[in-house]
Amino acid sequence: MNKKLFGVSAIIMWAGMAFRLVIDLFDLAKNAPAAHGLFGNYASGFAGAPARIFDTLSYFTIWSNIGIAIVTTLLFLNPDRDSKMFRAMRNTTLLMIVLTGVLYAVLIAPVQQVYGLNVPANILEHYVSPVLALVVWLVAGPRGWMTFKDSLKIYVIPIIFLAYTFVRGAITHRYPYTFFNVVKYGYSPVLVTVGVIIVGAYLFIAPLVWLDKYRSNKSARS
Repeated sequence: MNKKLFGVSAIIMWAGMAFRLVIDLFDLAKNAPAAHGLFGNYASGFAGAPARIFDTLSYFTIWSNIGIAIVTTLLFLNPDRDSKMFRAMRNTTLLMIVLTGVLYAVLIAPVQQVYGLNVPANILEHYVSPVLALVVWLVAGPRGWMTFKDSLKIYVIPIIFLAYTFVRGAITHRYPYTFFNVVKYGYSPVLVTVGVIIVGAYLFIAPLVWLDKYRSNKSARS
């Protein structure tokens, strides 16, 4: 049962990523004009494809979706897979995809204009994948991997993403999200926002640890 669940969810996650890349490659969706300092305003057609795809691959959303798709695929191939590194990857990608859904719903969706094929793509990336990943984790586990002891390991990939984003932004003066827009707001307000997100992210770990423990105890009783 768990193997099939991992397999179906992996297919849906990869399909969402493939859909997004096809949209960008063939310029199939209209985008709202981008504000100064943000990704966007590409050349039409194939001329703008390299920039569109490179920027797409530079969003935290895409890192999260690809990460959770890889981990879910590996669990499908071997549901008993286990190692310290894989546990850290499982925990990291789960938190990242949950944050993707929450941050999009709270900070981006209320102010973002979405057109055409971007609508179903956004639904897959920001709603379906986060909810699916959380449900699959709750149902299929693996159990007992989410602990406070190893919680700081969860930040490794997000910190790498932040470093990449700000180094690249310092060179190109373009950023993926409004709340990262150093060009418009300057470093101080943006770094404060980043700090709030980092602390807020840690607050999500506590309920995940509790849920993991609860599900572990319930499985043991069963």
